Amino acid sequence: MEHLREDVEEILFRLAERAEHEPVLRARIVRGVRIAMRLAIAEQKTLGRDRVLRELSATANRWARWRAPRLARALAIDVQDMGDLGRIQDWEDRVTCVTGHWVVRERDVAEKHETACPFADLATHEPRICTELVHSLETETFRALNPRYRLVPLTRLLSKGDRACVFRHELRAEVHDVSASSQTS
Repeated sequence: MEHLREDVEEILFRLAERAEHEPVLRARIVRGVRIAMRLAIAEQKTLGRDRVLRELSATANRWARWRAPRLARALAIDVQDMGDLGRIQDWEDRVTCVTGHWVVRERDVAEKHETACPFADLATHEPRICTELVHSLETETFRALNPRYRLVPLTRLLSKGDRACVFRHELRAEVHDVSASSQTS
């Protein structure tokens, strides 16, 4: 059963890759994601459970790790430059019909304001879609390419009535292991 799930996920992941250049496929992906979100919301409201949301998050995280090196190669990303890494979010936004703009795009920090999202209306009913699922997807993607990556928690969101979803991406300064260097002294 595990192998079947992996095969189905790979097919879905490959379809997402193609969706950037195929509007009909892109619309189907958006529709499919909206259906999955509706299921998660319905389960939470009617049964008080979040199994669907947890599974969606786990699938998103697997997709993040699967796509990260592929996108880095395909887009010729400099993984040491947060401004350049941001092009992965641009790709993702094109695939999911999200629009926005960069307000900061530097080597160690980049901030994107997403001003339209086809999922924001649904996320008003289940904020964890943004604060957990999307946050985790972004974190897993970028951390797979650079372990210094950090996404500031998502607090300004369209789904909360804000004018934009604010994604602040950071590459933290390298942390050196103090215990290892003090033992050599």
